[in-house]
Amino acid sequence: MPLRATQAIVIGGHNLGEADRIVVFFSRGAGKLRAVASGARRIRTRFGGSLELFTYGRLLYFERPYRDLHRVSEFAILHPYAGLRTDLDRLAAGAYAVDLLRGAVEEGEPPGGLFDLLLGILTELEEGRPTAAALRAYEVRLLGLLGYLPELTRCVGCRGAVPPAAPAAFSPRLGGLLCSACRAAAPDPLPVGPEALGFLRGALRAEFRAAARAALAPAALEELRALLRAAYLERVGRPPRSAGFLEAVAASPAPAGGDSR
Repeated sequence: MPLRATQAIVIGGHNLGEADRIVVFFSRGAGKLRAVASGARRIRTRFGGSLELFTYGRLLYFERPYRDLHRVSEFAILHPYAGLRTDLDRLAAGAYAVDLLRGAVEEGEPPGGLFDLLLGILTELEEGRPTAAALRAYEVRLLGLLGYLPELTRCVGCRGAVPPAAPAAFSPRLGGLLCSACRAAAPDPLPVGPEALGFLRGALRAEFRAAARAALAPAALEELRALLRAAYLERVGRPPRSAGFLEAVAASPAPAGGDSR
């Protein structure tokens, strides 16, 4: 079994037997992979607390070609992202971000820019407030990197240009924007106002942090949430597992001084 080294982020896992744990990583070098951490649940384990959700580290693992499970040799913490596990808002947002990626990629797929995107959203959620805008910026870029980005410049019905200020709609099934003339014939139109459309187009070009910290009206945020969730479901076929948790936390009273979730 060859020994491989890569940067990786813990995106999930579950117990195996009485002492071991199967850990799901998303790595810079190999994308999503699962590996057995032998003895991880023992009191005196060499892994310590390194295998907690969101932890970013340097992974050494024994690759087992043509097998589902590799074997962890070492996981050295580069940044624990502990702040995401001690705050409910951050935990919900981080779990949602991780699950969006985990549900959309298969093991062995090249990671491309997805690793840096995941690292970027975890950093933003820990350093700033876990705002709805940050998650929407992450969703837009995730869809783009996966090759699932909807058509955002032309109407998918007539192929005419959709100006920034024009009334528009979005069709998940047709995969993009609809002009006002084509909207009536679409099976599933969702409204898209100028503010939401401007964010969608700008989030792909702007620095991630700037897009994540955009100030958006509640109505635009709701349009974006519905549109991006529908686009993801249309392509992936199932919602992220933690979507309900995120919505429950968002519906709870915000702490004093907090912003929209």
